[in-house]
Amino acid sequence: MTTGPVVSTGPSPGVAGVPGTAKTSGLAIASLVAGILGLCTAGLGGMAGLVLGIVALKKIGRSGGALRGRGLAIAGLIVSVCTVLVWMLAAVVVGVLLLGSSGKDVEIGRSPVKTAAAPAAEQLEPVVPTTVAHADLTLDLGGGTTMGMVLIRPGKFMMGSPDSGQARINFEVPQHEVTISKPFYMGVTEVTQAQYQAVMGKNPSHFKGPTHPVDNVSWDDAAEFCKKLSEKTRQAVRLPTEAEWEYACRAGTQTAFSFGEAPSALGDYAWWDGNSAKTTHPVGQKKPNSWGLYDMHGNLWEWCADWYAEYPAGPATDPSGPATGDRRVLRGGAWDLNVTGGFRCACRGNGVPSSRGNYVGFRCAMTLP
Repeated sequence: MTTGPVVSTGPSPGVAGVPGTAKTSGLAIASLVAGILGLCTAGLGGMAGLVLGIVALKKIGRSGGALRGRGLAIAGLIVSVCTVLVWMLAAVVVGVLLLGSSGKDVEIGRSPVKTAAAPAAEQLEPVVPTTVAHADLTLDLGGGTTMGMVLIRPGKFMMGSPDSGQARINFEVPQHEVTISKPFYMGVTEVTQAQYQAVMGKNPSHFKGPTHPVDNVSWDDAAEFCKKLSEKTRQAVRLPTEAEWEYACRAGTQTAFSFGEAPSALGDYAWWDGNSAKTTHPVGQKKPNSWGLYDMHGNLWEWCADWYAEYPAGPATDPSGPATGDRRVLRGGAWDLNVTGGFRCACRGNGVPSSRGNYVGFRCAMTLP
């Protein structure tokens, strides 16, 4: 395990349908044949009614009696009407069977970006526990593995800690106004081992488990994952900027944590040294913030796109950090951190891009098409 994160204490998508199955096509043909036969039979019934009507007229003419001829004419009409009704009923029955079969046998097309997660029964391994239910968009990673994303809308917030903030560190100031001008998607959870395996074909994690977050990944590994997932889904998948991360973590709040000022509720939202039993845990088991994002506090530190540097002195719009540097930003805190202040929304960590550790992971962001 190489150089780990440093917490500074001083200056430092549509759903597309596919063609139906052979069973559905067979029923469609049967319905067409039944319709044609129905028309033919109805025509024959009509002809029979006409013949009976003619015979009835002749009978009336010869016998001078109206009663017998009227009876034959009525019989012809009944034959015609009954024939039509029988075939109409047959067409309805076949149609109902066709619709019922279509619902079962016509599958939903698998596009790279889907607006709803695939049913759990179709997945080789659930990506997240059933408690993680909400996603505005779902990426298909292949092999039945998916990744849920939440839409984060534009807005403004105060990034960093106020001068009066408890447990603040020097590099969380000056607090400054940041505008996020464009909507983007943020991963509902940290990237799991199942997701990483589906894209990269390997699992470097120290703490094993398909629904645990992938750990022991460098910034370079995380960036490569995003690149490959972008190619696979034809979407702009990337690491979030530090400003996007804090904006999403705060979820409209301006308190120390997304759930308030006091750390007393930290255990409800985060896996940390006080409750982790010295290991990571499956994603999505703690409470989400108000925007539906899980584990923004704790479980693993998360890589951000930015190089680590001092904040600008004034307002900024869509900041992405300096062009160069020697350490990348880490956010959120991890299972082994025993200082509650390290889980605050504004707390910043940093690490060498090539460094790996069993306390470091990441989550994805995605630019809207």
